[in-house]
Amino acid sequence: MNRLDQYVARNVLFASLMVVLVIVGLDGIFGLVDELGRLKGDYQFVEALQFIGMRLPRRAYEYMPMACLIGCLAGLGTMAANSELTVMRAAGVSVGRISLAVMKPVALLMVISMLIAEYAIPSLERIAQSQRAVAQGKAETHSNKGRGYWHREGNEFMRFTAIEPNGVLHGLTLYQFDDEAQLQRIRSARRAIYQREQWLMEQVTDVSVTDERTSKQSFNSLSWETGLTPESLNVVMVQPRDMSISNLYRYTRYLESQGLNADNYLLSFWRKVTQPLGTFALVVLGISFIFGPLRAVTPGYRIFSGILVGLVYKYAEELLAPASIVFGFEPVWASVIPIVGCFSIGFWMLRKAG
Repeated sequence: MNRLDQYVARNVLFASLMVVLVIVGLDGIFGLVDELGRLKGDYQFVEALQFIGMRLPRRAYEYMPMACLIGCLAGLGTMAANSELTVMRAAGVSVGRISLAVMKPVALLMVISMLIAEYAIPSLERIAQSQRAVAQGKAETHSNKGRGYWHREGNEFMRFTAIEPNGVLHGLTLYQFDDEAQLQRIRSARRAIYQREQWLMEQVTDVSVTDERTSKQSFNSLSWETGLTPESLNVVMVQPRDMSISNLYRYTRYLESQGLNADNYLLSFWRKVTQPLGTFALVVLGISFIFGPLRAVTPGYRIFSGILVGLVYKYAEELLAPASIVFGFEPVWASVIPIVGCFSIGFWMLRKAG
C-alpha cells in the first residue's frame, strides 16, 4: 500500500510543480513587460530583470493554492482517464485512502511554501524594492512622485523616497504636528545615515510653522532623535502581504498599542496563517470533482474547472477582506468563510461519491 501511496503522491506532486513553473513563468514574463514601462535613471533592463527575479518566490507562494488544486485535478484526472482509479477502487482502496495519499505531497508543498513566506520573501522584497527605488533616482529627494514609504511615530509623520537595508534613507521628510493636529514643523533631508545607534541627516532644510510667521533654516548635518532603526524599517519597506507571520503579529500589536488601525495587517496575518487550510480545502474540493462530476471529462476541461474554482475562491477572499473592515466583523472570518465553504462542499461530494 505504501507503493500505491507513493505513486499517487508522485503524480500529484509532479503535476503541481509543473503548474507552479508554468504560472510563475508566465507571470514573470508579464511582470517584466510591465516593468519595462518604469525604466528610469540607472534602472534599466538588467535591473528590471533582477527585480522580477527576486519577486518570483513571492508569486510562487501566492499561486501555490491554485497550483495544488490544478495539480490534483491533473494528476488524479490522468489516473482516472487511464482507469487506474477504477482499478484501485475495485481492489478495495477507499476514497479516503486515496485522498490521504494526495494530501501528503500537498502538505510538503505547504511546509516549503510557509518557510519561503516566513524567511525568504520579506528579505527579497526589501532588497528588490530598495534597489529599484535607489536606481530610479535617489536624488529626487523632495519629489512627491512615485510611491515612497510612510511611517508614523506619535505626532510625527515620516516619508522616505528610498530605503537601503544597510541603514541609509534617501529623500527624508518629517511632518510634526501638535496634539490638536496642527502642523508645527517640516524637516527634510537629502539623506539620513544610521551610525553608532543614531541617525545623522545631511543637507537639511528645517521649516518652522507658527500662527505668527514661518521660518526656514538650513543645516549641512543634523542629528535625528527617533525610535526608528534599520531593523524596524524592514516593516516600513514591505507591504503587509509580503511580511512574515511573526513580523505581522508584532507590528499588529504595535499599531494597536499606538491606537492605530491594524486591520490591513490583521487581514494579511490571518490570510497567511490560514493559507495551508485553504489549500487543503481546495484540494478536497478537487478530489471530490475527480470522483464526481469531472470523472470522465477531458484534461483541458479539468484544468479549466480548477482555474475557475481557484479564481472564485480568491475573489471570495478579496471581497470579504474589505467587507470585514466596512461591516466591522473580525478579519479572521474573511479567510475562514471560504475555507469552511470549500471543505463543506468537498466533503459532501466525497460522501456522495464514496
